[in-house]
This record gives sequence, C-alpha cells and structure tokens, in this order.
Amino acid sequence: MHTSMAHARTSLKIPIKMAPVFGNVGRAARSLFDIGYDVLDGFRLDVNTYKKLGISAGGIQRLESGDVVTSYFETRYTLNKFNCLIFLAERWTMNHNMTTEATIVGLLPGFTLTTSGIFDCQNHSKGVDVKTEYKNDHVSLILDTKFKEFKPIIHASAVASYNGLWGGFHVKYNANQKVLKYSNLSLSYKAGKFVLTTAVNDKNLFSGSIINKCSKRLNVGLHVIWSSINHGCLISVGSKYQFNKAVKLRAKIVNVDQLYLGSEIQVKKGVKLTFASLFVCRQFNLTDHTFGIGLELNL
Repeated sequence: MHTSMAHARTSLKIPIKMAPVFGNVGRAARSLFDIGYDVLDGFRLDVNTYKKLGISAGGIQRLESGDVVTSYFETRYTLNKFNCLIFLAERWTMNHNMTTEATIVGLLPGFTLTTSGIFDCQNHSKGVDVKTEYKNDHVSLILDTKFKEFKPIIHASAVASYNGLWGGFHVKYNANQKVLKYSNLSLSYKAGKFVLTTAVNDKNLFSGSIINKCSKRLNVGLHVIWSSINHGCLISVGSKYQFNKAVKLRAKIVNVDQLYLGSEIQVKKGVKLTFASLFVCRQFNLTDHTFGIGLELNL
C-alpha cells in the first residue's frame, strides 16, 4: 500500500523522457513480480478523493490472525501560488505517528523541495525530513536528510539516463555514527521489447531480471536473486496478461515450488478489485493455501 502523498507529488505532469529516480529503475520487473501480490493473507481497503482538498484512508487486516497491521488517514491540499505548485499533506497512522508534509514544485526547472515533520505520539519523539530533488532529461539527483533528535541520516541517490540505458546508485550514511549503512547499485537497459535490469544491494545481494513484451497484452519475465552470505538463490518466472480493458491477470512461479496467481478487475470507474493467491505446488492437494483481496475506491 502506497501513501497518497506520493500521488500528490506525481500529480504534476512530468515528461516521460526525463531520467527516473533511483526507486523507479527496475520498475518493469517490480510491476511484473511484486504489484498485485501484496494483498496476500489480507483484506486491503484504500479510499481516495482527488480534489483540491483530497482525503485518503485505508488499511490492511490479516485474514488468518484478524490483526489490523496497518491503517492510515490522510488529508491533502493543493495550492498554485507564485508560479509554483504547493502540496500540503497530513497523515496519521495506527502506530501513533503523525506526519505533516509540504512539497514545492516549480521553484527552478526540474527542482522539487519537500519538508516534513514526524511526531511519534506514543514515544513523544520528533523528527524532521528535508528532501531535495532535481531532474532533467538525463540526470536525476535526490538528497534526503532525516533528522531525529539532531542525529542526521542522509539518503543520496543519482541516476544517469542515455538512449535507453539507466544507471544509478543509492547510499545511506549515518552522520552521527560516521557509518555508511548500505550502498545500492542498479543498471537497466531497454532495447525494443526487452528490458534488462541488474542490481547489487549492500555488496551481498545480487539480482537480475529480463522482461519481454510479447504483445500489447502479454508481458513475461525472469527474475533471479542471489545472496553471497548464505548462497541462497531465488528464481521467479512471471507473466502479466491484459485480458481486456477491465481485467488484468497475473501469474508467477518461485523456485518451482510456489505458484502465485493474481487478478485486477476494474469494476467501474473509480472501483478496482485485486485478488491474489499462493499455492504450494508440493502440497497442492491440501487446503493450506493463502488468499487475499484488495478494494480501491477513487472518488
């Protein structure tokens, strides 16, 4: 489940040719292997309104245990002042966290400034986050500094793009402890109907994927993850099929042992249903399988 703050930040139209941020490198693989399966063992509800004063609410309840693992309520407001777009948002979560956020787009071409304050009502702790982002046709730069009790943690990422080739890195640095927490590298190349992506996370987790757009309706792909710590390997084969304008079908097999099935149904404008299920192939005749459902309302 993604926050609608992200929706607010992306409501300003940005040309597709612009370089992606680091989190979007490899988006084709995540769209094929991750999206749609996050509702497993849960009932997810998301309600959004996209007006000048927007409201979002939602949460996930586990079907097996009955626990509500996450819930949120958020308000958003959009201003157009001084040739800039200003997005204001306030969010409350079930773990007693309150976040207020202001995003300014248009101060300079390609430049975005976001400031947010976080208050933990239960532990009475405060935090401040300042994020700057710059994008043009070939470069995307992000500097995100989180201050908690005056102990800054810096997230920095950069992506370069040229003729279908994307390369980027992401680092996390704790300025108080003077420790580089982790570093991530990613490389992606799009050639015709193929998208190739490789990544190295924290020098020990290696991954690679290849996605092929077989037709306008069908995408298939292969995703491999290998850990240098325990030498474990995860191999996934996935597919996504656009049955018609309202129905999208998904399937993937992980390590020839787990079968995931999913579907998205656009019931009508603003109403979308998501179904997902997990079957253990070696125990297919048993009833111990996992299911999930999601309902999204856009008013």
